Amino acid sequence: MASSSRSGNHLKGIAITAAGVVILSPDGLITSLVAADIRTALFWRGLLLGIAMTLFLLVRYRGDIGRIFGRLRRRADLAVAVLFAASSVGWVTAITLTSVANTLFIVACAPLFAAIFARIFLGEHVPRRTILTILVAIGAMGVIFAEGLGRGDLAGNLAAVATALVWAAMVVVLSHAQIEDPAPAMALSGYMIAGLALVVAPTIAIVALDMLWLGLLGLLILPISFFMIMLGPRHLPAPEVSLIMLLEAVLGPFWAWWFITQTPSSVTLIGGGVILGALTIHFAIGLHEARAKG
Repeated sequence: MASSSRSGNHLKGIAITAAGVVILSPDGLITSLVAADIRTALFWRGLLLGIAMTLFLLVRYRGDIGRIFGRLRRRADLAVAVLFAASSVGWVTAITLTSVANTLFIVACAPLFAAIFARIFLGEHVPRRTILTILVAIGAMGVIFAEGLGRGDLAGNLAAVATALVWAAMVVVLSHAQIEDPAPAMALSGYMIAGLALVVAPTIAIVALDMLWLGLLGLLILPISFFMIMLGPRHLPAPEVSLIMLLEAVLGPFWAWWFITQTPSSVTLIGGGVILGALTIHFAIGLHEARAKG
């Protein structure tokens, strides 16, 4: 019976995490459809995310405001809020300045950056296969960058790298600070994004169609998908969660190609394929080793 229960929880974790990633996968497409200025889009994206997460928390904690934001007294929770906000800014900037495919393939390297940070700041052992995968991924990113120089995509590609680095740092903090509920930090990060964007945005006025896209993202896709993805580690080992997250890098360019005919170049597809292949092999081996030890 115990074995059956573990198997059921494992399948439940796969289903929840995969569903969250699938829900999140149109993010790049929808972000690219918003015609408003980057700063204006960030304001609404952050504000709506903050409102959605606040409403969720009010229902979850039955209106106990002190209990909700009391969790933000820890420096780790504040760090998660800042890093999540920074990654959101980097993501929107990258999607706006380069292709959806470039952004997703480069951001897919975040788990490798997390391994590097864990080694540097936490002293965790980094397997040789991780080092080899990092080198392969860097080489593949170099191919994508080389092509981007000719198209003027350098700024967008750099924003994607920054997003991957910041996201990796946030994952390390979440994993090792034992944060029970990151939802308050997510709500705070939404308001931080909105506040920062409000200072620099030329206007917060947007057309109805942009409000539709941003409302879809901020009120539904982002809060639901990230909440489901965060449930994954309760049932799955970290390597398997990382492996499932790669679905976004596969599905994201497909959405962009299907709806706005943003066809990735052959060089981007080759570079992205190498990154995804290397990451898949890396995490599949890690998962196999984890199961063997368990």
